Amino acid sequence: MKAWFNFIAALLLCTGCMKTAEEAVLNVKVQEPAMKEVVVVCHNDINVIPLDDEGCASFVLKGKDAAYLKLFYGMESVLLYLEPGDMSSISFKGSGLKETYSFDGEKASAVRYMNSVELISLPDQDYALPFKEYREKLAEVEKDAVKLLSANDLSAAGRFAEMEKSRIRYAYAAPLLMYPMAHRIMTGNMEYEPEQDYYDVVESYVVEDEKLACLDEYRTFIAEAMHILDPSGRGLTGIYPKTVAQMKYTADRFSDPRVREIMMHHIASVYVDNFGVKDIQEMENLYHTYVRDTALIASYAAKYDRWDLTRPGKVSPGFRAPDIDGEMHTLAEFRGKYVYIDMWATWCGPCRQETPYLKALAEEFKDAQIVFLGLSVDKDKEAWEKMVRGGGLPGVQLYLGTKSRFQEQYSVQAIPRFILLDKEGKIISNDMSRPSSEETAETIRNLEGIR
Repeated sequence: MKAWFNFIAALLLCTGCMKTAEEAVLNVKVQEPAMKEVVVVCHNDINVIPLDDEGCASFVLKGKDAAYLKLFYGMESVLLYLEPGDMSSISFKGSGLKETYSFDGEKASAVRYMNSVELISLPDQDYALPFKEYREKLAEVEKDAVKLLSANDLSAAGRFAEMEKSRIRYAYAAPLLMYPMAHRIMTGNMEYEPEQDYYDVVESYVVEDEKLACLDEYRTFIAEAMHILDPSGRGLTGIYPKTVAQMKYTADRFSDPRVREIMMHHIASVYVDNFGVKDIQEMENLYHTYVRDTALIASYAAKYDRWDLTRPGKVSPGFRAPDIDGEMHTLAEFRGKYVYIDMWATWCGPCRQETPYLKALAEEFKDAQIVFLGLSVDKDKEAWEKMVRGGGLPGVQLYLGTKSRFQEQYSVQAIPRFILLDKEGKIISNDMSRPSSEETAETIRNLEGIR
């Protein structure tokens, strides 16, 4: 697969669509659909494709090499394989993808093979073996897998047999990466450290080949090998420091710019997918220095944006919170007016110091198109209720409580925290100036349509 592929999903007729020689088209037909979409996954890229009224959709794949895909319908999935120029189709009943699917196309034999033959793993207890014996045993099951591949009639499946042989090689290389730690656990010898021959074996798999870079197994192996083979980064345990070290070592180690940028993209994308975009400037610097492919950058940006929920211009995350009488409210209720949010707590001295200034703002703009909204993050709800019932707090007061999703999405680590939204619920400022700042009143006065 190529993560630099540009995926285009559109609602198209089941009869197919126009394509160029470098495109592959997969037409989907769901009989008696139970859901309105299918999902195609390639690498870490998730493509949600709506079905039309007839249960049809088309997936157009642009690229220059082979593509291993996974098609999901609900919780079920099947493996697929495409190459440029392919015009393929898959049909199945909405009640059972795996049991009813039928794949039509040049790569039909490859699809049949992938969904009927599984690679056999060694049992965990084999990690107790000395490394040489473990490696030899692993080589035997790899050899058996290649024999099964050869025994299948795949001559009409393009380059699949060649690609699959490489995929098998790196699938069976992966357990080697776990050997040192697994050997310690299985033998109880926590002092074990591998000899040089272990590193030599891992090193033997580190080759720069753009054709191999389309394989998830290759990318996963190489990324971890960059950690194992890097003397200065080998001892790092923190996920972010390890990720940065992997990227630095990859940048220094790989001379092929294409393979290097694919690996840099893979390492960074995996981190963002799993851990988000907070405090990743060093990783960002490395990524944007070495990755130039526009499709890769677009894929990375999409992953970044899924985490960057509170960037100005985006619709604010919402909440559901009660007022003093127990009536539930949502942020969406305040659409149509600007919203100045005050996240505070009764125990917070700086929060309470802002109250007189907040009251002054509320008074100045009492007839304006703006809502002053207090969101308490108190753990002690009774303390909040007592203060609200005591009067003196301006605007609308709601109880958000501690560890809310809203607080997490805005990464609120300290209070008071102020947020300004426009009339459509979009973020103007995710860290607005305090009521006591002259800038706050001036900013509100200059809002379009505030009066």
